Amino acid sequence: MALEELSDAHAILLATKLCAGGNVADLPILQARFPHCFSLERLLRIILTFLPESTEPSQYISVLQELANSSNLPSDRPIDTSAIQDLSESLARKRVRKLHLRPLQRPDEEDEIASADPLTKFLIHRAHLIDSETALQPLILDLIIPFYEHLPIIRTWLISSLLPLLRLNYEFYAHRDETISLEILESMDDQTAVNILLSLMSSEENNMDLVNNLRGLIGPWLYGGNRSKRRRLNEAAQQSSVSFIQGSEKPQTTELAGWEHVNEWLLSRSLVDRDSVVGAFTHWDGPSDVDLGGYDNGGTQLSEEQAKDLQVRYGQSGLAVVYAHADSSMAVLEGSFQVLTRVAKLLDLEDSSYLTPDSELPSVHYDTESMSSTSRASLLQNSLLRPTNPLTKPSPPSISFLSALLLSLRILTELGHLVPCRVAANMCLHSTEEMQLAELKSVVGSTVKQPNLNQDWSMVRQRLLWLRDWQAEQFDNAWDEPSPYHGLFWRIPRDTVETEILKALLAAKEYELAIDIYTNSKSAPLNLAQVEAAVQEAIFTAYDNASNGNRTRGGMKRAYDILQSFTPHFPDSAVFKQIHALIAATHALSYYSLTLQHGVPFQPVSVRVHHDPILLIEKVLEQNAKSYTKLDDLLSIGRNLVAADVPTQAALHEAEDEPAHHKPPKEHALLAAERRITSLAIASALSSDDFGTAYSYILTRLTPPSLLSTSSPLLNTTSVPDDITWRAVYNAGRYRATTPTHPPPTIQSQISHLSQRMELLSLSLVLVPSPDPLPEILGAWRRCDEELTSLRAREQQEEDLWDRKGDTLSSVPGGFGPSDSERDAFDTERQRAARRARAAMPNSHHHEAPMGLFEVARGAALALHKNAFPLRGAADGSAPLAPHDHDRPLSPDSEGHVRKRDMVSNMMTGGLVSGIGWVLGADPVNKK
Repeated sequence: MALEELSDAHAILLATKLCAGGNVADLPILQARFPHCFSLERLLRIILTFLPESTEPSQYISVLQELANSSNLPSDRPIDTSAIQDLSESLARKRVRKLHLRPLQRPDEEDEIASADPLTKFLIHRAHLIDSETALQPLILDLIIPFYEHLPIIRTWLISSLLPLLRLNYEFYAHRDETISLEILESMDDQTAVNILLSLMSSEENNMDLVNNLRGLIGPWLYGGNRSKRRRLNEAAQQSSVSFIQGSEKPQTTELAGWEHVNEWLLSRSLVDRDSVVGAFTHWDGPSDVDLGGYDNGGTQLSEEQAKDLQVRYGQSGLAVVYAHADSSMAVLEGSFQVLTRVAKLLDLEDSSYLTPDSELPSVHYDTESMSSTSRASLLQNSLLRPTNPLTKPSPPSISFLSALLLSLRILTELGHLVPCRVAANMCLHSTEEMQLAELKSVVGSTVKQPNLNQDWSMVRQRLLWLRDWQAEQFDNAWDEPSPYHGLFWRIPRDTVETEILKALLAAKEYELAIDIYTNSKSAPLNLAQVEAAVQEAIFTAYDNASNGNRTRGGMKRAYDILQSFTPHFPDSAVFKQIHALIAATHALSYYSLTLQHGVPFQPVSVRVHHDPILLIEKVLEQNAKSYTKLDDLLSIGRNLVAADVPTQAALHEAEDEPAHHKPPKEHALLAAERRITSLAIASALSSDDFGTAYSYILTRLTPPSLLSTSSPLLNTTSVPDDITWRAVYNAGRYRATTPTHPPPTIQSQISHLSQRMELLSLSLVLVPSPDPLPEILGAWRRCDEELTSLRAREQQEEDLWDRKGDTLSSVPGGFGPSDSERDAFDTERQRAARRARAAMPNSHHHEAPMGLFEVARGAALALHKNAFPLRGAADGSAPLAPHDHDRPLSPDSEGHVRKRDMVSNMMTGGLVSGIGWVLGADPVNKK
């Protein structure tokens, strides 16, 4: 069948057959022969429907160009019509009616494409078919390339959709098993596309991946931000979620909004992958640095103002990345310097030459008012990208402030104190003086703990002073006021900073440097009182942290060395003398085994926190056998504790009611401490059954000079209230051995021991300060006297028995009996001994009181009378007492009246004498 014989139905069927066979070269001939039934749109739809998607675009690109340009010329070239020549007209029409041609425009296509020419619609629809049917995306590029220069919509689509897709699947991540289709890519809104395209980085550590993605994927993608479909997707995404940027103005174009998502992604990514983000800021110039593959020709679609605003926002994201990261290691800090330097260079804000690591400490000046006007919320992550945030909005003040902040962080890191940038900014801008001082102390503590043995502490001091106000030159006239320049610790006064530095020098054992700076220097930064207080605190810090009381080890050695170094410069310091006594007492205690409650070993701080450190000596006596024999050493510890002015409440309580004209409380405390320690040693000796040592301590150290002529360290102390000595003496007088001895003691040794006990009980009568314990003491004395009488009777019986055995000469073999006169003398002596024994028996008819006991009781009454009523003799002008207290006349006053005090005195002393006799169970010999 000839071409001229074809009907319109046969021609249409022939066109479909040609397309299905991939032979589209004859389509222009058919169009020329049947122009009324082959419009451009119908031919493109036939090609779109029947031409296989795997067909090389080069085979039909020229046909498309001819059809689009209507440049077809008549041709006599024959066309093979064998495929439709056997069809009848009716059958051909029926088949034509059953043809379902694809529309040129895809469903839900962009508004720009809906109003575009048929070829534009065909190319985009054909591209989607090729991708969905074959996934041969390079064929799409071959199809589009011949047309993009003349079709603006195709050029935008090529750059914003096809180019990112090809780079993603065939260039950047060709090794990935999964690929992204054109349909999926074009269904994404800007935020989703940014998250996906930027997150597809290589698992290997390659910081350039992010740069390539920003330049080669995100840049082309956001080139099509003004496409209508993209706008619809972005609006739907914004309605279904809350924007990350709080309070920001709505961007003028969707491309600007897309770059905001990039800035947000960089900020979030920096928290988990800081290196790649730092590499991006270092090697990428921002939104102006995009790779469009050379297809844009006219460059960016943004105005100059919009491009500048994008660069500023990109720079703000860099500053936000610096603030947001919580790590403060040196590597992270160097990355922050790189980002800050890059931002300053991109925005022409390079006004700080001190960003280099090797620069000296500069003087930083910035608008403190604008920086201080920020709130703590300005440092939160969701506020860092706010356009009005003065901390992150690129400007000379924000760059200078952040530069000084990073330099401060570098210094702190070198000093061993890691602080995040956000924390440092908050401390500088919003912290109080107390908070800054606490942080400064933490910095000083970290510096001291640095393992660097070659630390230059002169440089450390300069750095710490620079951190206060960020000034290279220190102004001494601003010591008592906050610094006019706002540094990291600007609220702290200069002398407080110097005090903390002095403590750091002492903790680092830089004693000579500290002395040179703070005592020997003519322009010393601190006065002597401040230096003394700082040295005292440093000593106590080392003392309290010591684990051993020996002053040649650990913290005690450090405290002692500090004291020795500064004592020559403060010869009259009472505080240093107290500390010296405290260290001496602690050092002496370290030689004893001492464990506190709950098994806690003794530490020096126990002395300072104990409510009554004298009790530690009691524990020493309890836990160390025979330690009571070292009384002089224990007394020395007690004296040093009193000299150290540590609280000895028991001793001070005894002297709190003393009159003002008596000895000072310090001397009272010293005497009371010595008495307590001696009493404790006596009690320890008694608990160890060492009565001899206890008896010796009483006679040599507690006996007043009126009763013993031997000199002792505690003589002449009766003017100080004493409720300790008599108890120790009384307890020693009551002592009885708890463990049996081998061999058992003889009667003579028992008598000697009882005599010593009675002597101690007599001494306790003299020393007792009040009459209340007298009956108890006298009762103990009487029991000892009865026991002594019994022992003497036993002794006499043993002597008599021995004598009788010796006088019985008849028992001696060969002996001669006594004469009558010798027997009479022997009987007489035996009768006398019997009378003496009967006289000593309790049922004797003689009621004479033992003279020794009565004299002791009378002496106790006299002593009590003098102690209890010292003004009695002065009132009547006579010092000596009357021979009989109960007959003592009352002394009248100037008006002839008898004073009530004298009446009470006579009643007490007289009643005491009669009461003592009653307690003893006997009457005095001269009783009337």
